Parts: sequence; structure tokens; C-alpha cells
Amino acid sequence: MYEKDKKFQDCSGCLAEKKTRDEDARRRYDGDQDNYMISFGSPFAIDALQKILPSKAMRRMNNKTQVFTMNKNLHVRTRATHSYEVANISTLIARILGLNENLCLAIALSHDIGHTPLGHLGEQFITQITGKEFRHEIFGVVVAQKVERKGVGLNLTHQVLSGIQNHSSGSGELITTAGFEEGNVVKCADKIAYIWDDIEDIFFRTKTFKIGDFPELKKLVGWFGKNQRERCACCVKELCVESAEKGTVVFAESEAAQKFAAIKKEMYKVYYDLDIKNAFEILEKAYNTIAKKLSGSDVDPAIVLALMPDNEAINNVLKDGSAVAEIAPFLKGRYIDFTDPDLDW
Repeated sequence: MYEKDKKFQDCSGCLAEKKTRDEDARRRYDGDQDNYMISFGSPFAIDALQKILPSKAMRRMNNKTQVFTMNKNLHVRTRATHSYEVANISTLIARILGLNENLCLAIALSHDIGHTPLGHLGEQFITQITGKEFRHEIFGVVVAQKVERKGVGLNLTHQVLSGIQNHSSGSGELITTAGFEEGNVVKCADKIAYIWDDIEDIFFRTKTFKIGDFPELKKLVGWFGKNQRERCACCVKELCVESAEKGTVVFAESEAAQKFAAIKKEMYKVYYDLDIKNAFEILEKAYNTIAKKLSGSDVDPAIVLALMPDNEAINNVLKDGSAVAEIAPFLKGRYIDFTDPDLDW
């Protein structure tokens, strides 16, 4: 047996003592659960399977940009399919390291529910037009607490909400500072998922760019394996070994982690060339339509725009039967600050 394989075998359950226990779960409002939910056992499983998966926010992600908008090839990832892949990777890592799989599942499924239409360009537009920094990880918590279920909120556990808030590092270094191990697992799994998925969709599925035109990136990608499955598996294995050695979830110092960081850096150069044509023009038109339609209603048009799926923003739709038209009435007369996650409880 190779030394690396022996190390991987030895890391099974190694962080079990750092596991977030089900009994540590805390909700803002007690007594929220229907009796039949007791059968799920874990409060985090309740969050994932009874609250997040059926939510409107999850359904809207089926029509929100991952890297391509409104792509005709249904195999190209959306925010929703990306989130399912993060869930797969994070629960696998949790199982290997002995952490709470249900907590990882709940955070992974919901981590991107705060994303705007047209990807990060939507965030930039809202920041520009409001003068307040819009961050999808913060807005995801706002959506879960103040928008879902006709404004009542999903009443998720504090741990899941905290995981949503702390999952993103953007183009920066992958620093695991979520505050608890399951949050760190999802933070790492998110990066592993979107880097390899985006590479597959950009270079191999849509052939938007030729990977041969990026020789350094091509060399790095080849180091991890010949296909996406091998590349993901390599990262999971090396993350688990490094985490076992360090006694905490980390993917930073190993050779694989260093090469992965270099790939992430190269990919952010590629992303800049994928900007959606006329995105700000589309978003401004949608924003103005919302502002006009909801004039005098005390509803912040930036909130409504952020909730829009791609198709409604692109087609400038705010009418009966649309997703945001269904939500807007429950925002009236309420001040919702998209910069405040409201987690001081």
C-alpha cells in the first residue's frame, strides 16, 4: 500500500471529536416542528430535507447563472445543480472525517440561495446602484430568515445560517475560518465543485475556450486526473489527509492544495472573459421596471431584483404568475437590509 493511501485510510473518523452534535442545534424559535418531522431525527436533516430542498429559493436557482446564462444545453450547470454537487462532495468529506453529514448537507444545499440573476454581475450592479455592498452569502441568510415562507422565514438552525454566511472567499485564498468544522467542509467543497465543474463546462462541454490556449492551466488540470471525477476525487482525498494531519479541516499546504490554489487563480482570469453581454443594461432595465411597478409600496427594488431568476430579469418580467410577483406582496411595508444577516441570537 502506498504511503498516501495508508494516510487516507487512517483519516477515517479522525475529527469525530470536533463534530457538531445534533443536540447542539439551536433555532431562533422553538416548537417550530410538526410532529411528523421528529422521524428525521437530526434537526439538521429537518433543515435540509423539509425546509431547504422544498423552498422557493432552491427552485429559483434552477434558473440562475453558474457561469453560463440561459444555456440551451441542459447539462451545463446552474446554481441549483452546482449546489447538489457541493452537497455530494461535502457529505462525502464529512463521512470520511467523522463530522455531521446532515449539517454539511443543509449548508451545502442552501449556500448559494442569495445569488442574484446573471451571477456575480448582479451583485456588482446592486452594489453600484444602491451604494451598499451586496454579498450573496449575506443575502442568502436574509432570504432564509426574512423572505421565504411568505416572509416568515424558514427558521433554520443557527449553525446552518452561519455556514451560509461564511462559505464564500471569492477569488481570495481558501482560508477555513467558518468557525466550526462542517462550515469549513462546505467552504472547501464549494471551491472544489465549482472549479472543476466550471472547467468542464467552459473548456470541454461548451468549448467556449480551448484549454490549449491556457498552457499553465492545462498542465495543472492534467496533474489532478484525466476527467472531472478523478480531479474531484484527488482533491477530496488530499483534503482529508491534510485535515487528518492538522486535526482540523484544511486544504492549504499539501502539493494538491497548492496546485488547486494556482488553478483557482488562473480560472478567475478566465471568468473575467465570460462576462454576459449587456448584463448591466439588462439589470438596469429590470431594476427600473421593478421600481416603477412597485412605486409607493415600500418594497426595495434591489431586493426584488436579487430574487429574480435569470429568465425574468432578461425578459424584464414582473407580472402575475412570475416568481418575483408571487414574493413581492410579502415584502411590502417591511424594511429588509440585504447587508444584515441578523444572526446575533
